Amino acid sequence: MGIRKTEIELKKLVCVFDGLEEKLHIKKEEYYGFETADARGYNVFSDMKVDRDVLSNWIGTYPKAYFEIVDNNT
Repeated sequence: MGIRKTEIELKKLVCVFDGLEEKLHIKKEEYYGFETADARGYNVFSDMKVDRDVLSNWIGTYPKAYFEIVDNNT
């Protein structure tokens, strides 16, 4: 079984609360992310850097309620 490449749509997101108060690794800043497979959250990245065809700087997976979409054309 091989690994197949999948195209994803990255969205620019802004965190709507200070996650550091809840001991999360997010704060009220802009991030990039794409929907999880179950469409209930986002895989969140600090930037869009790609290293060897892999997105780097993954922060975590968080519920959609933690974010608002800033620009859907990223």
